Amino acid sequence: MRLDNSIIEILELDKNLLPFRENLRGELGELVLSNLTPCEDFDSLIKRDDLLREWLDLIDNNGEFKFNASLEAVSPMFAGAKKSGILSGEELLRVRLLLQSAKNLREGLAPISGNYKAVENLRHGIRDFAPEIDSLNVIEDSGRLSDNASHKLSEIRLEIENLKRNARRISQKLFEDSNITNMLQERAVSWREGRFLFLVRQEYINRFPGLAVERSASGNSVYMEPRALSSINNSLIIKSRDEHDEERIILLELTRSILSRENAIINAERIIGTFDLLCACDYLIRVKKWVRPELTRDKFFRLVGARHPMLKDKAVPIDIYCGKEFNSLVITGSNTGGKTVTLKTAGVLIILAWLGLPVPARDGTIIGTFDSIFADIGDEQSIEQNLSTFSSHLKKIIYILNQSTDKSLILLDELGAGTDPHEGAALGVAILETLREKGCITLATTHHNPIKQYALMTQGVETASMEFNIEKLEPTYKLLMGVPGRSSALLIAKRYGMPEKVLKLAQGSLDSRELTAEDIMSELNERKAALDNAEKEFQDKLHEAEDLRKQYQSRVKEIDYQRDKIMKAADLKAERFIARAEETSKDIIRSMEQSARDLARKGYNVKRRELKNLRDLVDKRHQKRTEREIENSPKPFNPAPGVTAMVAGSGFVGIINEIKNGRA
Repeated sequence: MRLDNSIIEILELDKNLLPFRENLRGELGELVLSNLTPCEDFDSLIKRDDLLREWLDLIDNNGEFKFNASLEAVSPMFAGAKKSGILSGEELLRVRLLLQSAKNLREGLAPISGNYKAVENLRHGIRDFAPEIDSLNVIEDSGRLSDNASHKLSEIRLEIENLKRNARRISQKLFEDSNITNMLQERAVSWREGRFLFLVRQEYINRFPGLAVERSASGNSVYMEPRALSSINNSLIIKSRDEHDEERIILLELTRSILSRENAIINAERIIGTFDLLCACDYLIRVKKWVRPELTRDKFFRLVGARHPMLKDKAVPIDIYCGKEFNSLVITGSNTGGKTVTLKTAGVLIILAWLGLPVPARDGTIIGTFDSIFADIGDEQSIEQNLSTFSSHLKKIIYILNQSTDKSLILLDELGAGTDPHEGAALGVAILETLREKGCITLATTHHNPIKQYALMTQGVETASMEFNIEKLEPTYKLLMGVPGRSSALLIAKRYGMPEKVLKLAQGSLDSRELTAEDIMSELNERKAALDNAEKEFQDKLHEAEDLRKQYQSRVKEIDYQRDKIMKAADLKAERFIARAEETSKDIIRSMEQSARDLARKGYNVKRRELKNLRDLVDKRHQKRTEREIENSPKPFNPAPGVTAMVAGSGFVGIINEIKNGRA
């Protein structure tokens, strides 16, 4: 997607990135965000979206990943280092902290990023900086080179320390001399400009055995170098120069080593900053309920519950779409009703999506493919170029007509404004028709009735309006798709106290044709509101009916359960009775004589058939109960790795790791 500077300024993109900027942890994330540009093509956009999706999945599965992102950028120092050839100890310390953080990030993600291809590719872009980190370990946390930075530096510093020790010893002896201490402003040795000095009172300057170096800030005393310390001070100055020269040699070598890895270090900065930005995106999605929009190659967009980032919680969510069924959308409504904000919301959210970032909207939001965005929004009269408002708009629209393609998104605010209403409306219709024929996706706002009528009567053009509360005489900032709106200028003027006489004159001078169109639009608005209310009532009734249906089904199941429970108990009693009757009959038959036994057996066979019929009836009832239990029972449980299960009779719940030899 191509964006020129005018679009970035009109849509105030930098301000709309503030929610991301507020949740970044360091300068590197800010650097990445500032340099972020829209993807050039859809495939590049998918790669960015895959990275964000994988990062969110990684956090879901492994918890928050912590790393040091509160780092300063080191790449801006490299330009100066190339000229001077040297980085200071403090600057090299910043480089070491960056490289150490990059190393920790690379190693920390290694065990968990294998299943996330995009994250792994980004992690793999961090090179191995172990040699550079080892070499920079000679920098202390204060930025000073440690004594072991080189053998020579260690020897020089040891000699300096011995000289300082001797100087302090000699100073202590001088303090024991009462003639000396009486001349001193304070009984202490001072270290100034690489020398040990005494602070001597003004009246003893000529009597103190030493050389005056400088006057104190108060002017009442003078810093003087005792003759006993002159030799040591001179040696200290020489050794300090040797120390500085050796430190410079070491810093030059370290700087050369760092500059040889310049590209790898800059890339590490970018990757750490990218992960910082991903964490900011994760926060906005989880806490602020932003969404990753669905992406499509189609020339189309649908925003659901979209909110302008700069308005934050004050924004009224809007649903807006364009493309497929229609390529042009004309938005109408009263002044200050939210038309311009709607245009900017659509433009900003589409750009955020093409930056690979989440958007303040709800699930169902879809962003399609656009090669560029153009806009003419706002009354920006150019004094320097001596252009009127209308001329300024014309200049921009001519540029849009020349530069746009059939995959461009065009945002036009107050189309046809700034000139004669009839000519402006005619020109606005012509511009819309030209863009429609070209195949652009166009969103335009207007007050002109001819443009509204064009939108109503032209195939491929849809209307929408910003809702206006007639009773309260104020906008609701809700967008009504498919409904043209009226400007409500006279109603608003009445609310602000316009004299009734003026309002009557204005009403009487309205063109009858336009008045009729306005009335039609007003009626459409009222019908739309009525339909919305009817739909809401229908949905409420539908939910109520669904609740009743569920309650009925639950009650039927309860009745069936109780009935089956009673019948089951009765059948059990019947079965026990039948069994006892059969056994008793057999015992009686066995105890009878043969003649009576034959007669009794015949009677028994008759009763047995009756008992069999009774048993069959019990079995049928039991079978029906079983069928109902099977029908109402949950689906069979199939153990498999990753499935949650309970150990029967124990109450223990866990996740199955593996199944081996029939055992989980």
